Amino acid sequence: MEYSFLSQVKRCLILITKQKDAIKTNLINYFLTSRGERFLNVNFGNGLQSLIFDQLTEDKVREIDTIIREDIAFYFPRVEPVDMHTIGVPDTNTVQFSLRYKVKDTNIEDEVVINFEQ
Repeated sequence: MEYSFLSQVKRCLILITKQKDAIKTNLINYFLTSRGERFLNVNFGNGLQSLIFDQLTEDKVREIDTIIREDIAFYFPRVEPVDMHTIGVPDTNTVQFSLRYKVKDTNIEDEVVINFEQ
């Protein structure tokens, strides 16, 4: 009886780990893919890279932050942001986006940091 219970717990932990990794990978892939870049899925991704090629201003960083928040809410409804920062460095035209998040209805918490560079 104990063996069966322990093997079930182990399977659950493996599934949680796989789910955690899959969500993180999906977030990274989504934000690093430009819309239209995927051949058979042209609506996948966002247009953040194209915004980085413009002059980076405080308004542009706020626009990027808004797009990220809207995309997370729309495309990742199970992801609940806990802490999110979008930081722009105009001298290098670089934006760093960090997100600490929880997955709704689970005990999964994780963090992702993405650097967008020109």
